[in-house]
Amino acid sequence: MLAVFLAVTWVLTSRGDDPRDGATAAASTPPSSSAAPSPTPTAPVVSPSVPIPAAGAAIDVGSAPGYVQVAPNGRYAYIADRGEQVVTVLDTTLDEVTGKIPIEAGPPRFVTFSPDGRTAYVTVYTDDRTVNEVVVLDTATNRVRTTVPVGKRPFAPATTLDGRLLYVPIHDEGRVDVIDTATGEVVDRLTTPPNPHWVVFSRDGGTFYTADHESGVVTAFDTASHDLLATIPVGVSPHSLALSPDGSQLSVVNYDSNTLSMIDTATHTVVRTVDLGLNPQDVTYAPDGVHLYTADVEAGLVEVVETATGRVTARIPTGDSPSSVSVTPDGRRAYVTNLGDGTVRVLDTAAL
Repeated sequence: MLAVFLAVTWVLTSRGDDPRDGATAAASTPPSSSAAPSPTPTAPVVSPSVPIPAAGAAIDVGSAPGYVQVAPNGRYAYIADRGEQVVTVLDTTLDEVTGKIPIEAGPPRFVTFSPDGRTAYVTVYTDDRTVNEVVVLDTATNRVRTTVPVGKRPFAPATTLDGRLLYVPIHDEGRVDVIDTATGEVVDRLTTPPNPHWVVFSRDGGTFYTADHESGVVTAFDTASHDLLATIPVGVSPHSLALSPDGSQLSVVNYDSNTLSMIDTATHTVVRTVDLGLNPQDVTYAPDGVHLYTADVEAGLVEVVETATGRVTARIPTGDSPSSVSVTPDGRRAYVTNLGDGTVRVLDTAAL
């Protein structure tokens, strides 16, 4: 089986720089945006994921697309392009760019949506760390509502399940800033081990987890009290977190040890470690929970892992420096940002 999925025909050029450093090309003047499709999410019919996705088109999306997030309704995706200093709107029904939203505050880094999809939150920081903000977007109009100053170098945030609070990991200051989404004010600051990259919430919302990059741990906190629940040793430089759809498993990619740690959320222990390609930077689950996907930025691969066994079922070249991967809610497609060549690769992740 390995021969099947290794015999993929794209030839890739590796990058020598570290995408975590956020090197940014000079931003050009972005075009005006067009409105995204209606953001109202509906419950999708989830398709079974396949062990070997088919690689589809590579879509030109900009100069330095670092992160992609599919909206809750699955009809479009937002792509943070640090090079053009825009959020690119990709229509997933057409697989075409339909708009670009200028982010005047600075280079956009990460994107998350409110549970209802009506709002997007974009973390921004400049390379000299003098600008550090969360930009709040109205997804119906693709316009900036407001900006919220936060701590130095905000990474990948997440909202509580009711959407009332946004938890923002502040990399350089070892904390999480908590924003009231109704008022746009920082209402709490929570100390974490250095240096938090990612926040995810448990299925019931009662626990949240941070991936603490320099500390080599994943930390679990009680959402209501912010009490420390567990400190979980993982690999070297944990970068991105993802929760399985049923909430029983938490996975983290470890950038500098080239591994995936799979955590049992009931016991807060690592139950499996999977060897990956060079510098895995992002991880996400298929909606059916049977497989997960990692973006190995320096290897130029997306890897598919069977979640029950930890077996790698496919290694798919996608482009130059794949930096993130996001899956539609129905599980039929994944979108992969290729930071080095300005494209998004489409993967068919379910059986037709």
